[in-house]
Amino acid sequence: MANFLPPGLSLNKAMIGRRLLLSILLFSSLVTIVSTVFQLYLDFQKEVEQIEDRLDDVQNSYMASIGATLWNLDIAQLNLQMEGLRQLPDVVGVQIEEAPSDIAEPLRLSLGQFTEKGAINRIYPITHLTENGLQPLGALKVQASLEAVYSRLWGKLIVILFSQGIQTFLVSLFILFIFHRLVTSHLMHIAQHVGKFDLDTPQLPLTLDRASRDQRDELDQVIHAFNKMSDSLTVAYEGMRNANKALAQDIIARRKAEQEVRKLNAELEFRVSQRTAELQAANEELSSFCYSVSHDLRAPLRRVEGFRRLLLEDSGDLLTSQSQHCLSRIEEGTTEMTGMIDGFLRLSRSTLGEVNLEDIDITAQTKQLLNALQEREPERTVTVEIDNDMHAVVDRRFFVMLMNNLLDNAFKYSRHQPQAHIHVGQYTKAGQTVFFVRDNGAGFDMEYADRLFAPFSRLHRPEEFEGTGIGLATVQRIISRHGGKIWAESVPNEGATFYFSFTEDVNKSHAEGPRLGEIAS
Repeated sequence: MANFLPPGLSLNKAMIGRRLLLSILLFSSLVTIVSTVFQLYLDFQKEVEQIEDRLDDVQNSYMASIGATLWNLDIAQLNLQMEGLRQLPDVVGVQIEEAPSDIAEPLRLSLGQFTEKGAINRIYPITHLTENGLQPLGALKVQASLEAVYSRLWGKLIVILFSQGIQTFLVSLFILFIFHRLVTSHLMHIAQHVGKFDLDTPQLPLTLDRASRDQRDELDQVIHAFNKMSDSLTVAYEGMRNANKALAQDIIARRKAEQEVRKLNAELEFRVSQRTAELQAANEELSSFCYSVSHDLRAPLRRVEGFRRLLLEDSGDLLTSQSQHCLSRIEEGTTEMTGMIDGFLRLSRSTLGEVNLEDIDITAQTKQLLNALQEREPERTVTVEIDNDMHAVVDRRFFVMLMNNLLDNAFKYSRHQPQAHIHVGQYTKAGQTVFFVRDNGAGFDMEYADRLFAPFSRLHRPEEFEGTGIGLATVQRIISRHGGKIWAESVPNEGATFYFSFTEDVNKSHAEGPRLGEIAS
């Protein structure tokens, strides 16, 4: 590279030119890579959308004719239709599989090769309209490969990086040459002059070897400042001695101040360590207490349950119906007591551990929790509405406990509705983001709202809805640990809405919500 550089310009490690060249190359390369990756990402999304659109057209363009052909069991026509689908761009595999109901050997036709990775799969139900209504016949599976998309994007990436790399290198050399002519050569001259400067020897004014200018640039200002400084150095030397004396006195005063600060810091650290030790001891005592409660209460329950089982096994046939009913009530009582112990432990854990704040995607987290609840009760019809782009700075572990309790309550108390509806959303009130969980379930009387967040307090009978009364108490403690608040609104048999907010507000994009009657926790 030295053959391309002007005389006097060096790329030694300590030279500005080398650092400038490397900085330009690195920054330009970074910009090129980022812009290229962004462009390739847009191109990839566009091509995938085109594939998705083509696969969406299959439902409208092919499914009716395929259903009629499969109904008539015309294998040749099915093969022709599959070949037509196979000719679509990026489609690599087509498969028709007949529904196995009432058929000894269901029909299964495949065309092309299916792959496990880098592909988009679609499965379409095959139906046919008969006199008896719409009849399900089977399923059509279509797979589109992304290999061609990847190949085109790789080619584009290579071309862009190669062309941009050459362009960046040439522009960097040109900038380096201009920088040397205008700056570094004069800086080297200034450095040589300054190196020879001596207060004991008269010095000529520093000048630059270039044509005079009407307006002074930065280098001219440096030369003027240096000459002015050299003229006043001798006079300033005596002032420096006086300043040094004053500085020595200031250092003494500063050292005294630093000693006082160290003393105050030591006292503060001692107090912090003392408070930390007290808090740790309190947490350890609470943890020990929780373990003791769990162990000491569970042991008698296990004995009661054990004797009940022995009595039922040994003398179950001899007991009257009333006695057997009493045994079942004992079993229900031990089960309820075990649930209350578990709830007590969960409630105590909600106040233990550090709060590690991080940005949580509430929308994604809520979808995950709701999916789990719907999988637990697949027979129910529940309409779920979740606002987009909901975020908050909270502790992930505590937030999952909080949201799981609220969503579980919404699912439970809307159980008797033929069409349950759950809405999780947010709005902005007085500059603070407020989140809410709304359902159309049993609701509650607002006259008893002050009992909502009390441990083991319930507003519904156990035979109506199961539970121990710990969930909302746990939610309230988690909200309090985040410096927030929670309240609720409800009308009996029309549902309930639970509102909550955190100290850290990360999303203020929504409009101002309605005025609410708050019930502070």
